[in-house]
Amino acid sequence: MADGQDGGTAAWTKVVYVPSRRFQRGDALAEFALSRFEDGRRVLPMYSSLELLVAGCGEDQPWVAVQLRAPEGVEELAELAGADVVLWDVDFTQMDGESP
Repeated sequence: MADGQDGGTAAWTKVVYVPSRRFQRGDALAEFALSRFEDGRRVLPMYSSLELLVAGCGEDQPWVAVQLRAPEGVEELAELAGADVVLWDVDFTQMDGESP
């Protein structure tokens, strides 16, 4: 079987970069940094590249890389994080307030 294939069907994988709270090496879990809309909905920012995360949140923003194995993984990750909405590649540096 060729690398990246499963019975002739290409395997779907995607790495996303998610802002997190500060954590230490060896911590069992990382906590995603959620934001909130004015109406109270919880927002999980996701980035399609590390460069976009740094551009949108700043160089000091902690982050984690998450490998998703199916398109539904985005919704599953948001649900696990307790988010109501996912925003892709958002630039918090252009908004009032703080980054996640």
